[in-house]
Amino acid sequence: MATFGSRIVCLLGETAWDYATYPSKVIIVSSTNCRSVAGSSTHKNDATGNGRPAPLLAEPRYGAAPQPYGSTPQVTFPPGAGHDRYEENFNGPATYAEPYVERYGIKSDFSGREPLHPTPPRPGYVPTLGQTPPSSTQGSVMMVYGLQPDKVNTDKLFNLFCLYGNVTKVKFLKTKEGCAMIQMGDSIAVERCLQNLNNVTIGTDGRLQLGFSKQAFLSDVTNPYILPDKSASFKDFTGSKNNRFLNPAMANKNRIQPPSKIVHFFNTPPDLTEETVNRVFVERGIEAPTTIKLFPLKSERSSSGLIEFSSVGIAVAAIMECNHTALENSNGKFPYIMKLCFSSSRTIPTSFPPSSGSVSSNSAGNGHAKMQQDSE
Repeated sequence: MATFGSRIVCLLGETAWDYATYPSKVIIVSSTNCRSVAGSSTHKNDATGNGRPAPLLAEPRYGAAPQPYGSTPQVTFPPGAGHDRYEENFNGPATYAEPYVERYGIKSDFSGREPLHPTPPRPGYVPTLGQTPPSSTQGSVMMVYGLQPDKVNTDKLFNLFCLYGNVTKVKFLKTKEGCAMIQMGDSIAVERCLQNLNNVTIGTDGRLQLGFSKQAFLSDVTNPYILPDKSASFKDFTGSKNNRFLNPAMANKNRIQPPSKIVHFFNTPPDLTEETVNRVFVERGIEAPTTIKLFPLKSERSSSGLIEFSSVGIAVAAIMECNHTALENSNGKFPYIMKLCFSSSRTIPTSFPPSSGSVSSNSAGNGHAKMQQDSE
């Protein structure tokens, strides 16, 4: 490097850089080929002529000289490219400003950034009531909370939940009082139960709370503990004939209804009386029904009818307690198994078919006739 007055000449390889010095800046003035400065007998990097190489200085990468402060060009996008990068349909600017293309070598066929995608759901997420859970991840086991240990057992839970699907296994949890797990035949049956039985009142003070379980199935319990009523805390109902969805023909006869204070009974003796029906509930500690109405007999095989209770909670407790009750058969040795389910009727007519010719009465009569036909 050599100094000439207010200028500095730097020899680098075969190029000489001429700098002008200022109080706080050094600016390149010009560059010339240094073959005429250095002789052929000296080193190509020798700047002083003493045979020693001069220190190597990096050649500036961009432009011929550094840009003065404040002279950086402002980047502006062309019209139509000023999207918000958080917009859903933003796919990057259509073109880039010239300084970026020249400096970073951006290709003209750049397709832009990948659009934003929604966050996938967390595995094991339990949706709230009313939302349909993914069938690919949801199993057939559900949790049941809010049970009164001294009033509920495996058979009573079966009597209620069999209205919405096949019940496979019922298991009470010893570590969580008032909590049980129920395995249904499939995930659709679990959805039906949650849609119709969640937050339903039992009797006068109990309330069911249901939820999806992370378990895919319930394992058999070899030594179940004993419940307060001396029954086992685990029971397998896989082979039970009281399941009502064993085949398509049986499943089509079921009317999926939410709990109501009117209950439909069927598969009872043809000589059944209202006094017998009333006694079935009273003997099991259920409040006596307010109304009992028998359907007219269409055959001598069985009978059916409607029962109205004072509240929905009493009707739920009645089904849990008295569904599948064995009634004496006066014409045979095998008893009748009385079956109960919630009715779609809101009132019980005084006669069958109703004597009134109104539209509402006719529709109610058709509903009762259809229910009677399905129960036979």
